[in-house]
Amino acid sequence: MNIDNLDIVVKVAACVCGKDGVISQAEEEAILANILLEYPSYSLIRFNQTLDDFFDDTLQLEDYLDQISDLTLKNFTINLCEFSASADGLDIKENIALHKVKLILGEEL
Repeated sequence: MNIDNLDIVVKVAACVCGKDGVISQAEEEAILANILLEYPSYSLIRFNQTLDDFFDDTLQLEDYLDQISDLTLKNFTINLCEFSASADGLDIKENIALHKVKLILGEEL
């Protein structure tokens, strides 16, 4: 697995979790915990840098989703977004973004 692909997945999850206006600590912890379960070599330092980069980016959710082509990574991304966005209660805006992720990534599953 290319580590850069995991950075994109983190940014997708951050997009979904941030749709309510804030990425909570519970959501951050959920993203990192799930990444580390599947990819233990992904570091906390890399995770924090990826989130910093996310806040500096001007890309939209669809821009990140376009960069994910691997079927396994698509499934992982959907599951990660669902789990992390619900870590502090699923806001309606997060739910809409999650639905968009499922529509875009799930259409080829």
